[in-house]
Amino acid sequence: MNRNCILALSLLLLVSCGNRRPGMSREEAAAELKEQAAQDEAVRRERAASVDTFAADYRPPAGIKYQPKIVTAGVKAIDVAAALKNVRELKPNELGTPVLHATGVEALPQSGALLHVEGEWVMQAAEGLFLLDEGFRLVKQLFRNDVDIQMLDNGLISMKINRTLGVAGYDSSFGQLRAPYMDRSRKGIVNMPWDDLRASSEPWTGDDLVSFLPAEIVSGSLFVVTNGGYLMPKAHSAWMYTFGMRGDTLCRFVMNDEPDYVPRGTSVRNGESCNIYKYDGKPRIRMGYDNLIYELENDSTLRAVWKLDFGGLKRPARKEVMENSFDELADSWLIDRMLESKQYLFMYLSQGYDCPNTRKSGQVKLYTILYNKQTGECFSLPSAKDEEGRPRYPDFPFEYEGKIFPGFPAGEIDGRLYMIYIGQQLKKQLSEVPSVQALKDKEVVLVMMK
Repeated sequence: MNRNCILALSLLLLVSCGNRRPGMSREEAAAELKEQAAQDEAVRRERAASVDTFAADYRPPAGIKYQPKIVTAGVKAIDVAAALKNVRELKPNELGTPVLHATGVEALPQSGALLHVEGEWVMQAAEGLFLLDEGFRLVKQLFRNDVDIQMLDNGLISMKINRTLGVAGYDSSFGQLRAPYMDRSRKGIVNMPWDDLRASSEPWTGDDLVSFLPAEIVSGSLFVVTNGGYLMPKAHSAWMYTFGMRGDTLCRFVMNDEPDYVPRGTSVRNGESCNIYKYDGKPRIRMGYDNLIYELENDSTLRAVWKLDFGGLKRPARKEVMENSFDELADSWLIDRMLESKQYLFMYLSQGYDCPNTRKSGQVKLYTILYNKQTGECFSLPSAKDEEGRPRYPDFPFEYEGKIFPGFPAGEIDGRLYMIYIGQQLKKQLSEVPSVQALKDKEVVLVMMK
């Protein structure tokens, strides 16, 4: 819906519902709305002019500003090898009692789904950005991606992407949301003034992005906002960079001895990705095929906070995973998903390369590790299989209205773990709970722990 349509609709409601001022004619009401729209647009343009804009041929300044400092002294070790032998089952709700929050958003949530911004919540989804109030209810959509998403009968998702905003972060020092963006003609980093985005009467699209910094972005690029810039790992390498607001390279970190791997062709086996997240407001990162988790203290300093000790278990190199057969990887250990909360560190590990083919053939073993930061206890969950008897990652048990369902935390809010679903997922898992069956199939549901 364009702005003219919204103006016409607003005028229709104003006139037909009797909300215009007494004695105001239709023409006067239209003139007032046009004047207000013009004033809003003028304010928006003025604010946009205060944000850096970049020419299509803009190139960031050459060179690297700072020398890197990587500190490994004092790192705490987590004995992964011992945890794999220490198998125990959690009781339902040992991680917290679930409370359901139906958000009113019908979308497909993304990684890093919830972002706290100025006392409200921004939900990130494949369809764009949605504003939620303090009670996690939909206020409005903030940004609309140009995507076509179809949920297939077999549970898979078909997605066609034309223009899309990646996972965003909030820079409170500039009052901006910052995110990678891609469409058919351009890709880079965009800055979106929060006040303008929040006040807009309709969702922004790619056409509204005025601060566009050309940058090396590939599909699925990992990206974290810092104060006054951002950080990004380089794809298929052990390098990570910090950048300033104008794309200037502040520092380059060489995280380990893992050599770069140049993919052959366009189809690339995923292997082991980076794990990157924020903890207490600071970025933490584990590069693919590395056993150390670092915290970014400033633009040029990394400090190791955790070491994953695999003992004598084999950790492969990127090239081995990319080029070797599934059989050759059977004894290799790979790190998949990771989450850190105030009390716990959660991990998914696979012995062998994890994919539908190896699950079907039984050539992979899947494990879930839980490390309690308060007690030092580290253990693995009992193995699990799906409905067809194939291995799957063990999840944690939760009980809701007397029924048990499995789940894995997606994040933490104010010390409370949360999971994120769409309605049809919960309805399948809790088929005998009437309140759950009343959910909309495509509605995003937050499951908060208390």
